[in-house]
Amino acid sequence: MAQEHLEDLYHQGELLGEGDYGAVYAGARKADGFPVAIKYARKDDKELELPGLDGPIPLEVALMMLVSHESSCANVLKLMDWFNGPEDYIMILERLDPCQDLYQFCDSKGGYLSEDIARHVLVQVLRALRHCQDSGVFHRDLKAENMLIRTDTLEVKLIDFGCGDKWKNTPYVEYSGTEDFAPPELFLSGEYLAGPTTVWSVGLTLYELVCGYMPFCNKRTTISDCLIFRYAGA
Repeated sequence: MAQEHLEDLYHQGELLGEGDYGAVYAGARKADGFPVAIKYARKDDKELELPGLDGPIPLEVALMMLVSHESSCANVLKLMDWFNGPEDYIMILERLDPCQDLYQFCDSKGGYLSEDIARHVLVQVLRALRHCQDSGVFHRDLKAENMLIRTDTLEVKLIDFGCGDKWKNTPYVEYSGTEDFAPPELFLSGEYLAGPTTVWSVGLTLYELVCGYMPFCNKRTTISDCLIFRYAGA
């Protein structure tokens, strides 16, 4: 849908966040006042063709369409609509209120979560990632900042598919997620698989949630410590 129809259908409010990708604003659907988030993302050459569409569409939009079907998971943020602009694509997403990203939520709790809350969060994260895999989507950037949590109900939703790709069972050689969460095999062999990488990022995220810090300081310690563990278990 063309960008000029955006203002006919949605009110745009305050800025919620911005980064290298673009910006996200609070908004509301004019027809009924339903709260939404309006995400502007800069176009690149990453596109994907989906059945039933006339041509390729931005990869992030396509991945969100795949996870936002009728049997969508309650723990994955839902794409409601999107618009195609000359330099940006704009996604209309459901908006949680009140909410924080999980990193901010941990910070508000003193830097880490109790084991009970972390367990409650992790069950929802695993449910979201299972849904992504079943929908043929590899999120590839799981971290606390890419999960929203309703501060009143502790409902968790996975967000931001901008680093994602189609799920496949053969190796990937390019990595677009956050380097701190990259699997050691990427650094050791230059390739990685979707399943083990997802498990690795879950482990790092859980460690950070309950300890308040990451288990590895940088790429070098990730490689050296993992080699120690590998040979210790051999």
